[in-house]
Amino acid sequence: MKLKVMAAAALLVAASATSVMAAQAGPYVGVNAGLAIMHESDLDDGFGTTANLTFDPGFAVGGVLGYEFATGPRLEAEIAYRKCDTDKLSAPGIPSAKVDGDVSVTSYMINAYYDFSKEASVSPFVGVGLGILDGKLSDGLEDASDTTFGYQAMVGVTVKAAPNVNLDLSYRYQGAASDFSVDGVDMSYGSSNILAGVRVKF
Repeated sequence: MKLKVMAAAALLVAASATSVMAAQAGPYVGVNAGLAIMHESDLDDGFGTTANLTFDPGFAVGGVLGYEFATGPRLEAEIAYRKCDTDKLSAPGIPSAKVDGDVSVTSYMINAYYDFSKEASVSPFVGVGLGILDGKLSDGLEDASDTTFGYQAMVGVTVKAAPNVNLDLSYRYQGAASDFSVDGVDMSYGSSNILAGVRVKF
């Protein structure tokens, strides 16, 4: 009987500790990195000439400063960098040709996430972000750049490695609200990203 009482008490204490831990809120910092896949870009010079530019897979890295509420969403400011080498340029009636160069995008975003189960050891999440994109196209000799508004959508899963340490694995789509204008040519932008990250809460 005593064993049963002690076991019940231990369960109550554990449940109480879990609730307290889940209710704690606070700021956090984090980093992430992974694979960046830029989607095919549509190019338009405004005079009826169009082309398509493809890319090799590249990389993405980022850092975040955020705040996690006890219930509801978490909010964060993020700075990230993506870079992919250019692959081939093609136009109607013209064979595709290899293009040497790269495209990089530095993003400054405000993100909002919803974690479906903050108290669980494994929790799925979804998120959205809005901000500024600085894009740069380089051919190895000259650089051309432009800035536009951007957005992103995220889905992933969090694994609680320690009471104040979370590991994230996510898919992220990032796009531009309007085309980049590069040397008088409009260039569309979109990228798919697979990222792994770590967040440490204070």
